[in-house]
Amino acid sequence: MRHFVALGDSFTQGTGDPVEGLELRSAHDWLALWLKAANPGMRYTNLAAYGLRSWEIREQQMSRGLSLQPDFISLIGPGNDALRGPFSAERLRAELTLMFGAFRSIGAQIFTATTPDFTLRLDLPEGVARRLRRNLEATNALLRDLAAQYEAILYEFWQGPLDRDPAIWSEDGVHPNARGYLAIAQDVAPLLRQQGLELSPPADVLKQGVYP
Repeated sequence: MRHFVALGDSFTQGTGDPVEGLELRSAHDWLALWLKAANPGMRYTNLAAYGLRSWEIREQQMSRGLSLQPDFISLIGPGNDALRGPFSAERLRAELTLMFGAFRSIGAQIFTATTPDFTLRLDLPEGVARRLRRNLEATNALLRDLAAQYEAILYEFWQGPLDRDPAIWSEDGVHPNARGYLAIAQDVAPLLRQQGLELSPPADVLKQGVYP
């Protein structure tokens, strides 16, 4: 692997609550450390920024990401489309299709993930929660479809063990905490290995996580 580029929003950036004894860094930053340990000379660039929706990721990060000529990219970020509305599945599909297609056209392997179910943690009126869940389910259906179309590596986060574990989430219910980001990286690492990527997580780092 030559260059790993991460695009997205605050989830990829690493926004969240600190946890005593753990460095606050995003799951992508953890994975990059482990990938670099197994791939000397690999470059890593995290372009993610807080609060962006799909078209803002495309406007602010796609051209820069393409110019870096990555052979592996992470594209995670449609959660804000559903959270901040108004939600348009058609626009989301168009934006994701443009980005997935652009990076596949230069030969980059794509990693993406379904969104968490924020309604598990957010205290919302019943009607708002139902609407948000519908939007998130539509988002995840799109992600699964596009991942299959573009042969992307897909991590299923939606309502999985980490999504349902209160110990890994920040007080805002939206972002993982420092423990959560490490736990996510530990959960993703075997999936990347199954796809032929080499990672070398240090043993002392693995011991810090909630899922060793």
